[in-house]
Amino acid sequence: MVIYLGMQKYKVALFIGRFQPFHNGHWYSLTKCFELAENVIVGIGSSQESGTEANPFDFELRKRMIETLAGVTRKVEVWAIPDVFNDVKWGKMILTLLAENNYQVEEVVAVGNNEWTNRIMKQVGIDVYESGLYNRDELEGIKIRQMMKVGDERWVKRVPENIVKLLDKYGLPRKN
Repeated sequence: MVIYLGMQKYKVALFIGRFQPFHNGHWYSLTKCFELAENVIVGIGSSQESGTEANPFDFELRKRMIETLAGVTRKVEVWAIPDVFNDVKWGKMILTLLAENNYQVEEVVAVGNNEWTNRIMKQVGIDVYESGLYNRDELEGIKIRQMMKVGDERWVKRVPENIVKLLDKYGLPRKN
């Protein structure tokens, strides 16, 4: 492996989250992915969920959010990661997705801060890089979703501008 700024350079960084919505904290972690690897895969967790308070946005809209942002920097692959309520099966599913896309475990680093995800990544032999939580008090999905729900415009400062524009196109109600 190549040494890159004192860190290993991987073939691919895997960043998994629900992205409900993709916010500036996610953006911070995504930029770490770009620093660590040649290629980036964003796995959209709970991909089968939508229309609920915790998961209001469907997979296709979340995918568009990420693709809109990635175009600002560079292309990323976006994968659907459905819920599997069994740690061993979920880990095997991730390994299968990587293998189907010709990635070897030793070429992959998982980037993120979710303890459950990181634990499973380590169990299946994937290196983990904890990017750190960026401005967590403000950049927490549940808080942003609540602001959106009640029309509190402060949410727009917590989400990348391209995503705000995309959500506007999709008719998210906003006060002017």
